[in-house]
Amino acid sequence: MIPEKYREQLYTVGEYASKLGLKAWVVGGAVRDFYLKRDTLDIDLAFSGNQESVAGFCVKKWGGGKHKFSRFYTYRVDLANGLKLDMIRTRREKYPRPGCLPEVEPSPNIKDDLFRRDFTTNAWCCSINPDTFGQLYDPFGAQKDIQNGLVRILHDKSFLDDPTRLYRAVRFAGRFGWKLAPKTERLLRAAVKEEYPLLVSRDRFSHEFLKILEEPRVKDIFALMEKYDLLKFAWPGLAWNDVLLKTNSVQERIGILACRLGDSGGEFIRSLHLPVNFSHEALDAWKVAQEKLSPLGVLSLVKKNILHLVFPEIPASALEPCFVTGRDLKEMGFAGRHISTELTGLRRAQWEGKIKSRAEALKQLKK
Repeated sequence: MIPEKYREQLYTVGEYASKLGLKAWVVGGAVRDFYLKRDTLDIDLAFSGNQESVAGFCVKKWGGGKHKFSRFYTYRVDLANGLKLDMIRTRREKYPRPGCLPEVEPSPNIKDDLFRRDFTTNAWCCSINPDTFGQLYDPFGAQKDIQNGLVRILHDKSFLDDPTRLYRAVRFAGRFGWKLAPKTERLLRAAVKEEYPLLVSRDRFSHEFLKILEEPRVKDIFALMEKYDLLKFAWPGLAWNDVLLKTNSVQERIGILACRLGDSGGEFIRSLHLPVNFSHEALDAWKVAQEKLSPLGVLSLVKKNILHLVFPEIPASALEPCFVTGRDLKEMGFAGRHISTELTGLRRAQWEGKIKSRAEALKQLKK
């Protein structure tokens, strides 16, 4: 079950955990990916007690760094070889109100920890302790659901507790070509009808939406979001466009979606609460698309890519800085609002491909 490339390292982790008296497992999506023989560099590990020493041991032995998330009893260990280990202490959780982050507390019972997961296919584990290395524990039928290609929630209130699971359900279904289990599908439709997605903060929605845009089979996921009427919660009028398949960049895909939205595209980008250095490229491209004027300054490669994808017929010269500047116009005798008027006209002509060089721009001005 555990791929050969991970066996020695995970065995060493389990061996060290055993010396501390801890039970240790690979849990969640990594077990699913191992079973499906899919490569992964993100592995979740669960321990029956405090895992801090294990995290420190891994960094000392293999290099890298660690970061603690106190609220959820989690350590993220980024090893020097690129492997990422999320180390959790087994826990149980409860949701004080729908849509909020859960309250968690330690639990020595691995079944409690598996039950808090989103779907059965992510709710199984594989021991890495030396005496039970490789043994599976599958209390909710993960293996059977994977074989049948089904996405199934673990309990009836799953979507109410955490409505982001609505988007994760279609993401996994689209990624693997699976279907929603009949009862899960009924509960999902009911959750959409009751507008559960509105209970989730925009930050948490954004986190899930960016993951969808990272997916290779993003078109299939969008089709499922349309099928289950989930797109309306992402943004009014948001829709699939095949242009999105021409780039793998999440940043460029956001820019394309914004440009296709028209007037509201800028607000869509801002609503995602993205880091400024990530969002400004898409936002600037959207502004150019709205104006349909050649830019005044140099566009980055990302902005050009977005605009060329949205406007495939546009000439390359249209996305170069306007061939004539305001200073040029002043030197030619233009003043006041005439400078702005002439500059706008030149930028529009350059955008439309009627002017393709500085010489042509100056010639038009002389006329």
